[in-house]
Amino acid sequence: MSRAAVVRLLGVVTVVAVLGAAWAGWSWWRDTHDETTTRARDRDAVLSAASAALVALNTMDYHNAGPSVDRWIEVTTGTLGSSLSGDRQLHLDRANSSRTESTATVNQAAVADLHGDTARVIAVLDVRLSTGGAPGSANRARLNAELTRTPQGWKVDSVQAAS
Repeated sequence: MSRAAVVRLLGVVTVVAVLGAAWAGWSWWRDTHDETTTRARDRDAVLSAASAALVALNTMDYHNAGPSVDRWIEVTTGTLGSSLSGDRQLHLDRANSSRTESTATVNQAAVADLHGDTARVIAVLDVRLSTGGAPGSANRARLNAELTRTPQGWKVDSVQAAS
């Protein structure tokens, strides 16, 4: 093969490589900026944050109540977060005086609505609750939670029992 043929072949290979890299870069950019992909990623983030937050908000161990209440404060924002922060000692005192122990697991959860930086989640939690040293009882909690995107991620700004 002549030197000219090798140079032409290398030129063609270079052009093909550059076009392939350009196509891959454009495809990656398009996928990361695609509204459907972004929305799906946001829904996953909301669902994950809501599930973890709702479990935290339904978990207490009066033997060491401080970390439980601190976690409540950490996963909330807005009026709910302010209320929990302001009433921290009250929650600690209540947990200790009632000897509350509770654990929760998410049975089912879904993002019902997502608009910009706000979301609504519906969830079903299995909660095991014990007070006053009595044996724990299993309960099912159906909840509606409103979440807000903050610089620290999605946080619960209100939660209420669903009918």
